[in-house]
Amino acid sequence: MRYEEKAKIAIVRVLVPVAVFICSPVLLIAGAPIRRRYLRYIYRAEAPLILEKERGRVSVH
Repeated sequence: MRYEEKAKIAIVRVLVPVAVFICSPVLLIAGAPIRRRYLRYIYRAEAPLILEKERGRVSVH
């Protein structure tokens, strides 16, 4: 492996966590409406129960 290739890999190893750290608040804010809709869908009145002992079933929700 050449020195240039090792340098590129090292730069990527450093920049990827930095990019994730910078983008994470933006993704949390952008994902809030989706999360809210999903929670509303799960906890609606006609939603299946998480544990149904009569049917012997456990829901993934």
